[in-house]
Amino acid sequence: MTRQIPWISAVLLLILIVLAPYTMGFPPYPEFASTDSLQPQRASLIILGFSAATIALFELLVKCCHNRTDAIGLAPFAAAFLACAVVGWKSYPYWATGVYQVDVGAFPPMDQDPKQMIPMLWMGELWRMVVLLLYPLCFVAVPAILIATFISFRRRRYVAAIPSAVFTSIVLTFMLGFSPHYLLWLMD
Repeated sequence: MTRQIPWISAVLLLILIVLAPYTMGFPPYPEFASTDSLQPQRASLIILGFSAATIALFELLVKCCHNRTDAIGLAPFAAAFLACAVVGWKSYPYWATGVYQVDVGAFPPMDQDPKQMIPMLWMGELWRMVVLLLYPLCFVAVPAILIATFISFRRRRYVAAIPSAVFTSIVLTFMLGFSPHYLLWLMD
């Protein structure tokens, strides 16, 4: 019997969500990043987010390549990957660098050029391009996953339906909320 729930991605996503309030609370980068005493924590959280998204992608690819399954059986894995990517790859750098705190008004407006912050200092445009690809991917994948979820509920395949619904709601919540002015900052 093949696995029907993406347990690895689910555990990683749970860790990301539990740490999200802590990550959202980071103050903005100081004027000189070399004087940032929070740099190790920022870097660790961003690496955690990237790792979760990468591992979730790997789990989805393994499910696609090694297990014969239909769209309903694949939906929880796709939804878990999208959730890990949106929270870990997209949101964690935004939160850990303190941009979120400035955007919600907790700190005065300041120049927060993403090119001068991690992860762009580490990865350059690769990070930004992946984030930009998440938007059209979610635009296409979320409705497809919701249709598969609806069908799985109708067919009483609850083991696939419930995780798909939960992970998709997380994608929508974090894609639409908790990141005001995200694209304006990203394209700076």
